[in-house]
This record gives sequence, structure tokens and C-alpha cells, in this order.
Amino acid sequence: MQRVALSAPEWATTAYMARTFADRLLGVWRVPAGSAVVLPVTSVHSFGRRRPLDLVGVDAGMRVVATKTLPPNRVTVLRSACMIVELPAGSPLPELGDEIQITDE
Repeated sequence: MQRVALSAPEWATTAYMARTFADRLLGVWRVPAGSAVVLPVTSVHSFGRRRPLDLVGVDAGMRVVATKTLPPNRVTVLRSACMIVELPAGSPLPELGDEIQITDE
């Protein structure tokens, strides 16, 4: 997975871009603990997880359109998003409407 930096006003994190099917399927299982994963999808699952995930939905204009905590062993759809960022639960999150910047790290 490609390592990238995500940033918005008063928020930043290191993340990994999940481009292949295996990367998307395994999500946070394939990256160092505490890292975020950027998924080009509108739905995600937390099957096999013991802890919840925080999700940030981003639209085509790179604006945050949704945030949500996903409990273990659930599926969710963020219809207005075209990309989802998975973060460990309790992570700081950007605000709704913030514009996300993605840069190579």
C-alpha cells in the first residue's frame, strides 16, 4: 500500500491507500497499528475486528460528508461518499465540510 499524508484544517494523519482488492478487503489489518487506511469505496465492514473503527466519508470534491463509528462485526454504507478513511476508534477526526488534502509522504 502507498503511504500518504492526509490533512484538513486542524487535522492531519498518516494513511495508506488501499488500491488492490486484498488491500480493500483487509483494510487496517495490513497497515501498522494506529494507521489510517484510505479506501475508494462507499461501504466497509468490521468483521473480525475486536474494536470499533472511526470512519470519515469523503466526496468527489474531497470534502468530508460523514463521520461514523463502526462497531465490530458490522457493515455500513456511506452513500454520499466516494472514498472512506478508516481510523482506529478514538482518533481525532476532521469536521464535516472540511476539505481533505492527500499528499505523498
